[in-house]
Amino acid sequence: MEEIPLQYLYKLNKSDIPKAAGVCARAFHDDPVMKEISKEEARIDALYQIFEYILKTGMDSGQAYASSANLEGIALWEPNNVRKTFNQRLRHLFYLFQVRNQLPLLTEMSRVDKISQTLRNKHAPAIYFHLALLAVDPEYQGNGIAGHLVRPMLDFMNETGIPCYLETQSSQNVSMYEHLGFKLLASQVITGTSQTIYGMLKNPDRKVS
Repeated sequence: MEEIPLQYLYKLNKSDIPKAAGVCARAFHDDPVMKEISKEEARIDALYQIFEYILKTGMDSGQAYASSANLEGIALWEPNNVRKTFNQRLRHLFYLFQVRNQLPLLTEMSRVDKISQTLRNKHAPAIYFHLALLAVDPEYQGNGIAGHLVRPMLDFMNETGIPCYLETQSSQNVSMYEHLGFKLLASQVITGTSQTIYGMLKNPDRKVS
């Protein structure tokens, strides 16, 4: 993926992944979906390993940004039309081997992701950027970090004419994304839980900063 220069954001590199994984683990520790798909309360160390895997594989084809070099919050963006190379697939198998002890939880997260993919395939346009991950450290939540992370990329997509698609599992987040210009396209109950996935799209129509 060609590097996208975004004002006011810090672009993550590989050396940032351990710290970023910690941010994501803390952000999702009390997530309702995570609680329901876990056979027991997901431990921070288990989530850390899984998010380290997600960031390693996601940054192979996409780009991750933080609110600052302190990594108060993380956003991972992936273009939908980039095919993984053979070498990338091999790396991803190696990354998966590294988290083999967390396969039960990772398998459940993959099941939820397949539901997200089904929504995406039905409702997303042919070409788009996917907001694959948005996490704010609990210590900094409620300070506008999420909007600060998302707006620069949305402005970039407005300039380039590329839509943005995302899923969220929080009805409260639906309102936040609507404020940023997203429209709710569809929703789907996550089988085996009381939670719902919402698919949302923002077409490149106006500035959001």
